[in-house]
Amino acid sequence: MTAAGKALPGPFSGSFVGIDVGENFLDLAIVDSPPRTLVFKRVALDGLNGTACGTLAQRIKDAAPELDARATALVDSPRWPRDLDWSRGTHRRDPVPRGREVDAVLRQIFRTLVTLPASKAVPAVKVRMSGLSMFPTPRYDYFARCARDPRCKPHLSAIAAELFGALSPDELSGDDRDARGPAPSGGAIFTRFMLAGFASYRALELLGVQAFESYPDLQLRLSSPATEVPPKGRRAEALAARRRIVASLAARLRLRDKPVPATLDQADAATLALAAAVCAPPRRAVGHKQSVRGTFHARARRSPGASFDRVWSCHYPEL
Repeated sequence: MTAAGKALPGPFSGSFVGIDVGENFLDLAIVDSPPRTLVFKRVALDGLNGTACGTLAQRIKDAAPELDARATALVDSPRWPRDLDWSRGTHRRDPVPRGREVDAVLRQIFRTLVTLPASKAVPAVKVRMSGLSMFPTPRYDYFARCARDPRCKPHLSAIAAELFGALSPDELSGDDRDARGPAPSGGAIFTRFMLAGFASYRALELLGVQAFESYPDLQLRLSSPATEVPPKGRRAEALAARRRIVASLAARLRLRDKPVPATLDQADAATLALAAAVCAPPRRAVGHKQSVRGTFHARARRSPGASFDRVWSCHYPEL
């Protein structure tokens, strides 16, 4: 699959907010405009019901009133189940793709970035960087089974009911019989956090905030290719490495206030916001458009500091 580049409007005039999505909280890292400060906020998800997305939008606004239509959000979560069309709500895609086009193109861009040739101005960085690995975004029936399970957290069930009510399992036909099955078990259950991500995009849409998918692991590696980023299971080492990269990004922006991330979630959110802010002024972002799958942010082009200094805001054309 190929995609033609398209410049997005710039320079960006609003704040950048990185959002790390969890089952119980959204961790926000906000870089104001022009970049002067980095602040952390946390938005609780507990108690969401009925109009979950509207309530979440209000909670985000209460926590971060500076977010408006000029802001840009970078969200650590897929936008929508892979078998549904984001631009048409619960419209089913037929046939259901084996994977998301946005992921395929992101891997293609990543391979291009890590193999960019050296130039006189920018020497090659001899770093062995492993391939990009992303957990596949499940189909709708996976989330329906999660939401129906008694062990699912009430606010996640409420989100599923609001977003996917038109696809109630009791009304589904044979093709959707998997949605009535038992909930996933074992390690795969961690992906139910994506329900909170789906609600976050709808809440940001209600606030008029432009939102992009963006993945901390990718941004960390592109921001500092020579730095080993340990997995989160090695918590102390992982946090220390992330703090170093966050500090480096903050130094490039010459921030006045730059608090040290206290948790891995804060560090990941900060990486998303800072990487976008570093890339934004006065450059223009490059993008690809697709309303079905949404958008993602990544960084591109090597800088003399051996990182990548331009944002790729990737969308895709509707299928």
